[in-house]
Amino acid sequence: MLSTGPGKLLKEARESKGISLRQAAEETKITSRHLQALEEDNFSLFPGETYVLGFLKSYAEYLDLDPEHIASLYRGALMAEKEVPLAELTKPTMTPWDLYRDKIMLALKALIGVAFIGIIIYWLFSSSNNLHIESTPINETVSLNEKQDTINVPVGVETTHIKLRSGFSTAVLRVGEGINFSLDNVEVYLVLENLNHQYAAEGGSTAELSLYPGKKPIVLKESDPVWIQEDFLPRKFRLTLTGATKTAIKLQIDLGEITEEELAKKQKQETETRITNPENFIIVFDAVVTGPNFVEFYVDGQPRKKGLLAAGSRLHYEANDSIQMKIGDAGAIQVKINGKDYKFGPRGKQVSKVIRKIKDPLESTRFKILVKDL
Repeated sequence: MLSTGPGKLLKEARESKGISLRQAAEETKITSRHLQALEEDNFSLFPGETYVLGFLKSYAEYLDLDPEHIASLYRGALMAEKEVPLAELTKPTMTPWDLYRDKIMLALKALIGVAFIGIIIYWLFSSSNNLHIESTPINETVSLNEKQDTINVPVGVETTHIKLRSGFSTAVLRVGEGINFSLDNVEVYLVLENLNHQYAAEGGSTAELSLYPGKKPIVLKESDPVWIQEDFLPRKFRLTLTGATKTAIKLQIDLGEITEEELAKKQKQETETRITNPENFIIVFDAVVTGPNFVEFYVDGQPRKKGLLAAGSRLHYEANDSIQMKIGDAGAIQVKINGKDYKFGPRGKQVSKVIRKIKDPLESTRFKILVKDL
């Protein structure tokens, strides 16, 4: 017997109409014994779930109730009454290596630290005995700068990660510092190299920036927007210098509308994504409930949502590792994962899913989104 099923609603609807069980049985052609079992949420009298749903919908239509809503109440109560709800979702998804990895890495770091300290002590004693100091050749500094041109992220520069919003976002940069943001999961860096106020008398300043990957130079003049479009970027964006002080600028980043060509390029990439900074790659889950639906969600192992949702309800979750869920009606929810449409199943089917990001074992900057049944 279920404690939170549709029985109470059925009984109240019948009594409010002044209909007896006997009259309802005669008019629905369902025995009074089975009608009473429906109103008491005692579904053990029925041979299977198909019969239960059939009787519930017929009785709901007779009482002028929404049959789909009654069926959703039944499915939701059935899920909630399970002895261990979502037990499979709360089980660790880590492998034995994942379980002991942190301890092993901590031990390795400790050993490396001890070895490093020993090297420093040895070097200090040997240096004091030899009393010999060597200067760093100038050509080594030149070599370091040459190498920096080939890297994909700025070295030795403090950067702040910002989250872009739809439309435009703003950021403040100081000379010698930078920002980074994810553009459809491609990591982009902007570093303010120099700020020139020689045009201040004309009402504007100029800013010299570097765009990574590739360290591409960009020059912005105040209030003069510049579109940035590169082969390695999934879409173009616009930069506008909206203001400047002696040592900092205010920058506006405008994503604009995605073009058909950019959309085709994005769809071609499907769920495989290459990024520069793996720490900033996240799973983005968006959904719209199209009919009454019982759901249960865990994000990175933490409970987020559990209960019956009405049609039109929206869900948005962001996860660093995984999103686990149970859906009462797979056909009554529209899902997008990192911008791509997913279909979980047909109408009326109950499903349990987990979404995880998987790193390519051969290339640390490539990820895949994996959606699988539990």
